[in-house]
Amino acid sequence: MQRFKYILLILVVTISCKTEKHNTHTKDNKNDIVIDTEHTFSVISKFDTIFEPNAPKRITRNIKLDKEGNLLIAAYDDIIRYNGNTFTKLKKPENVESWYAFDVLEDSKENIWIASDQSGAFRIDSKTGAVTNFTTKDGLGHLRNMCVYEDKAGNIWIGGQGGLSKYDGSKFTNFTLKDGLPHNDINTILEDNKGNIWFGTRGNAGLYDGNTFTEIKNNEGQSFFNVWSILEDKSNNIWLVDSSGLWKNNSNTFTHELPDVWKIYEDTKGGFWYTGMLKGGSSTLKRIEASSLIDEKLEITEVFKAERMFFGVVEDKKGNIWIGGGDGIWLYNGENVEYYTGILKKEE
Repeated sequence: MQRFKYILLILVVTISCKTEKHNTHTKDNKNDIVIDTEHTFSVISKFDTIFEPNAPKRITRNIKLDKEGNLLIAAYDDIIRYNGNTFTKLKKPENVESWYAFDVLEDSKENIWIASDQSGAFRIDSKTGAVTNFTTKDGLGHLRNMCVYEDKAGNIWIGGQGGLSKYDGSKFTNFTLKDGLPHNDINTILEDNKGNIWFGTRGNAGLYDGNTFTEIKNNEGQSFFNVWSILEDKSNNIWLVDSSGLWKNNSNTFTHELPDVWKIYEDTKGGFWYTGMLKGGSSTLKRIEASSLIDEKLEITEVFKAERMFFGVVEDKKGNIWIGGGDGIWLYNGENVEYYTGILKKEE
C-alpha cells in the first residue's frame, strides 16, 4: 500500500484553562452546568496527510461500522470500506457514476443501504452484490435523501426532502406534513429504547410513537432549528444538536448544555466526542469525559483543530476516533492525527 506523507500546519498549542460556569439558558439558572477544564492539555493541530488511491476524494458526512467493525464511509461519489489496512470502494453499477451518498449503513441482513442526495436510495445485496435503486417510482418519498436508519424490527427508515419513508421489506410507507410530521426535510433518525422514532429536520425536531407525531421543543417552549444529530446514551438520556448547540433531555424537557456543536458520538467507555465549527471556517474535535456526564460538571478537552471542515464521528474496533472531512477522513489514535485522502497533492 503506497503512502506519501506531508507534514502540514506544524503547530502544537499548549493551553491552560480555568473552571468556568456556563449558563444552560434556563430561566431560573437552577440547572447551570460547571465545565471543569482545570488542567493543562495540548490541542493538536499537527497532522500527517496520507495519500491512498481508494481513500475519500469528496465530502464525507457520515461514517458507520459494519458487522465486522470495519468502517463504512459515505464519501459522496463512493462508498468505501476500510478494514484497518486497506481502503476498498464498493462496486457501482455501470449506469451509476456517483452514489451521491449522504449516509450509509449495513442492516441486520448485512445489506448495504445508501441515502442518496440525488438518486433516492440504494441497496446492495449481501449475498449477490446486486444493486437496487429505489426511487419515487418504487414508492420512496423523494429522490433527495440525507439519512438511513434500521429500527429494532428490521424496518429501514430513509429521511430527506420528502419526509420520512419506512421500508418493511416489500413496500414503502411515507410520512409527511399531512400525516402530522412537523417538517418534511429530515436530517437524522434515531429509535430510542422504548421504540419511539426521533428525527431531526432542517426546521425542528420530532418524535413518532408508532401512532402520532409530536414536535419536540426546548425548556423555553421554543422549536429547535436545523437538527443534525440525535443520540441516546448508555444511560438512556437523549441528546440533541441543533444550530444553537447541544441539548440534553432532563425530566422530559431539553436544556441547553454547550454551544458550537455539530455532530456528537458516544464511545465504548461512555465518553462523548463532538465536532464543532469555529469562526473563520476552522473546525474542532472535543471530548467530554464519561464521569463528568454523571455529575454534570462537564470536563471538556479540545483534542484537535484544523482549518478544514469536520463532520461525522465514529470509533473503530481498536478505539481510534475517525472524523469525516471535506476531501478525506481524519484518524485520531489517542496521540497523533492522520488525514487520509484519495487526492494526490504535490509536497509543499
